[in-house]
Amino acid sequence: MLGSSLLERCSAKGIQAVGTTRAEADVCNLDQLREKCLEIKPTHIVNCAAYTDVDGAEKDLNAAFAVNAEGAANVARIADEQGIRLVHISTDYVFAGTGSEPYREEDPCAPANVYGMSKWEGEKKVLEILPSACIVRTSWLFGSKGKNFISSLLKWFQQKEELQIVFDQCGKPTYCYDLADAVLTLLDAEGIVHFANDGERSRYQIALDLLESTKFQEIPVKCRSIVPVPSAQFPTPAVRPAYSVLDTSKYSYLTSIKPRPWGEAVNEFINEALSL
Repeated sequence: MLGSSLLERCSAKGIQAVGTTRAEADVCNLDQLREKCLEIKPTHIVNCAAYTDVDGAEKDLNAAFAVNAEGAANVARIADEQGIRLVHISTDYVFAGTGSEPYREEDPCAPANVYGMSKWEGEKKVLEILPSACIVRTSWLFGSKGKNFISSLLKWFQQKEELQIVFDQCGKPTYCYDLADAVLTLLDAEGIVHFANDGERSRYQIALDLLESTKFQEIPVKCRSIVPVPSAQFPTPAVRPAYSVLDTSKYSYLTSIKPRPWGEAVNEFINEALSL
């Protein structure tokens, strides 16, 4: 989602950019990365590569750490060798999710699952190798070109009259195009920065918002009711943080840009998703 969105935004803004597939530039292959960067000669790298299967990571710890930790370190090594600016994408899941106030960049990390541990390890390795790197933590990414909670909701609305959605997991949804725009404003930033759309929501509240948006846009759906249920009713291999809301005030301070409300972004997403 993010890689393709970045390429689209770069094209629209007249920024020359190259997107590489895993086959072309596998972050787990240091020599291949080195050769590809020598070929492209970039001024900046945005590392969108990640092992993102949160439940899968519980069963395949080695794969998660290979990509999210050692792979991230490989990208940082190449950037350091070749004098390239680096933006590395990370996650709200580096936090324990037991708090009640939005997490700031300097708050202590304590991941609740293997995925979060692997991403946190990647952050530490990147900054150890390349202290000038920028790490952008984001949360609950959604878009029409990849599997995510919000795109799944849109499908479920078409298929089911009633949905049961957990009410005790809270975060900030982030539209992939808004994150892409944010990354382009942080190409020369350093350190850790949080970015997400504005609007703290539970998964249940997101479902209600999305259903309301479909009605407002007169999009026919089968769903008539959404029932709030505790996350314990849907056990998963990986523990999800109960509260992983990101404080984005540092981003606004650095860029003078306030992230737009998630409700505005979701209306754009619906139009995009239905046009595919």
